[in-house]
Amino acid sequence: MASFLSNIFKLTTGTMVAQMTGILLIPVITRIYSPEFFGVAQIFLSIAAVLLVVSSLSYNYVIMLPERDEDSMNVFMLCIVCVLGTSTVTGAVIIGFSDWFGAVFEMAMIADYLIWLPIFVGFNSLFVILNGWLSRKVKYGVLSRGIVVNSVSTRVFQIGSGLIVASPMGLIFGSMMGLALSNLFMFRGLKEDVGLIKTVTIERMKGLAIRYKEFPIYGSTASLANSMSWELPAFMLAYYFNPTVLGYYALAIMAVKLPMAMVGTAISQVFYQKASEEMNQTGGVKTVVREVHTRLIAIGIFPFIIFIILAEDLFTFAFGVNWLTAGTYAQILAPWLFAVFIVSPISTLFSVLEKQRILSYFEFMTLCTWILVFYVGGASGNPLLTLALFSVCGMLIWGAKSVYLIRESGAGYRSSMLSLTRHLLLSIIISLPLVLGVYIGLPLLLLFGIAGITAVVYYLVIFFTDTMVRNEIMGMVQGLIPSKHTDWMERLGPFR
Repeated sequence: MASFLSNIFKLTTGTMVAQMTGILLIPVITRIYSPEFFGVAQIFLSIAAVLLVVSSLSYNYVIMLPERDEDSMNVFMLCIVCVLGTSTVTGAVIIGFSDWFGAVFEMAMIADYLIWLPIFVGFNSLFVILNGWLSRKVKYGVLSRGIVVNSVSTRVFQIGSGLIVASPMGLIFGSMMGLALSNLFMFRGLKEDVGLIKTVTIERMKGLAIRYKEFPIYGSTASLANSMSWELPAFMLAYYFNPTVLGYYALAIMAVKLPMAMVGTAISQVFYQKASEEMNQTGGVKTVVREVHTRLIAIGIFPFIIFIILAEDLFTFAFGVNWLTAGTYAQILAPWLFAVFIVSPISTLFSVLEKQRILSYFEFMTLCTWILVFYVGGASGNPLLTLALFSVCGMLIWGAKSVYLIRESGAGYRSSMLSLTRHLLLSIIISLPLVLGVYIGLPLLLLFGIAGITAVVYYLVIFFTDTMVRNEIMGMVQGLIPSKHTDWMERLGPFR
């Protein structure tokens, strides 16, 4: 567990300002583009996301696993070959069926933009592959800066394109340019490993492809089902309702997932690296699973409680009164997204433990559940009911996935259940002043101030009561600040 939080902070603290810049630019984008344009762009991105998970046949997950860098570089190049093949096939299909997609979603304008799918999928796939290599080499500084370039440049190009001509293409073009620029930046992190390319051979790539054949057979199938389950809401909302409803949903998901991803993605990458390392050294992962999962709950639960209380006010304040409905959607989806936040990082255990077959079962169960949920909700004609069913079922499914992974790791359920119960009660108690403020109708800025104060109180309680978190933070502080300035902390009883 040593340096686990330190590596997470390398991926988060160094990028926080730039990532926040990307998030803060969203209110500008929502005032340029209409909910309908967001809806059309979301369909494009959802189709691309489904293609992304099969583009490298899940061999990108293998990059972290081999003990020798030479084998990992061969897997890296195998991924590139798979992506080129997928993009070529995608281009051929899109040329013949773009009008069909427009007819299915009753969204004719989407047909004009699908021609960009092969390029977008290629850029996005390369971004994922580079993430895998940089994580293996523990180059979290380069990786974090690449994420910053992607986040900020995407928003800048979306704003610039929208100021010229506001259309869905501006949102798509911005996303594509963000990926392209971040890929160019992250390639700099490979300059020390260029010599490994000499070890790449067709025979070696073929041998590794066979060695890890369960990844494309079960991993890709599971990843495809997972991606479909994530993107199915967009497809079904477009089918049963209209692009405007889809646009509200798209902003709700974006606004919650972006800040969540700043921490969640970093934790996933660092956890995958640490779990792989512990598995190679000890043959088990229960220690890292137990310590990480309980602290994910402790760190993540309070912001989601605050968000549920303030979501509608936050959306109207940040994005404009036209996006109030998106705030309601986000409020409904928050419990499900919290479950995703605390379980998604440890889901990399399916790869570490080579349980791709079980993962595929989970993902197909999820996909079938979503089809049923959106069929029932769509037939009712009520998007709020549809999303409420979606959120409740999502919590149950991700909870079941968590139970399985904790059992397989040998970590035991008791610590996770105690952590969830304790921190949920603590969050509710500390947030009571904010609930009272909303009830009596205090001004929004005052509510923000109360939320900030309660957050400080909550995380101070975590700091003083969680020994591991405190020791990691103290270690980082002492590494940055001369010990003579931190001796007083050590003398305090709670810091011992």
